[in-house]
Amino acid sequence: MINAVLLLLIYSFSSNNGKIENVVKYENSSISGEALFLKNCAACHGIDRKGNPPVFPSLVSVNQRLERDSIGRLLLIGRNVMPSFTHLSESERVAIIGFLFGENTESEIIKEFSLEESGRNLFVANCSRCHKMQTEEQEPIGQKSCGMQPAVLGGISSKYELDEFEYIVNSGPCYMPSFEHLKREDKAAIYAYLKSFEDEKSGITVFSEKKGCRMGCGR
Repeated sequence: MINAVLLLLIYSFSSNNGKIENVVKYENSSISGEALFLKNCAACHGIDRKGNPPVFPSLVSVNQRLERDSIGRLLLIGRNVMPSFTHLSESERVAIIGFLFGENTESEIIKEFSLEESGRNLFVANCSRCHKMQTEEQEPIGQKSCGMQPAVLGGISSKYELDEFEYIVNSGPCYMPSFEHLKREDKAAIYAYLKSFEDEKSGITVFSEKKGCRMGCGR
């Protein structure tokens, strides 16, 4: 159970327009290693840490396979489809490692981020292996090769309001996993970051009842 409160997010979340009206208000607090894992690692390795081998290895009993320093280097520099987590402080990375080693760890929140900065960090940790922000960007190395191309997410706010975006990330259309484990304010931060981009060639399409896919998967 997540005990720490990372932030207080002040915004208007309406089913009619889903607009974010204000900014993030941070409090000095701490966050558990478990909460950090859920925010940054669970999208690939799963809430249960069982992963999806071979692309996303299981982290169950990872302490029996890797030393703490080795895991720390992976978090710092990344590898293959795993991004670098340099946006996390050293104490936050240590807290994640402690959680993987079965410890009840916590870290102080050292750096404060704006709403868009927080959204960028969450995007890198949870979305960037498959999705790109603009059409001219290089294809992410983790994109699925199953006949569908993940949507370009730049310009998402022109097609989806915040409440619709939350529905999409919770439901996990097509082969996209559900991100229901992320807090509501985390999804709002990601949306704010996506909203800062514009891309008229965005691959996001409208909901298709026949296909059952809300994002269209870039068809």
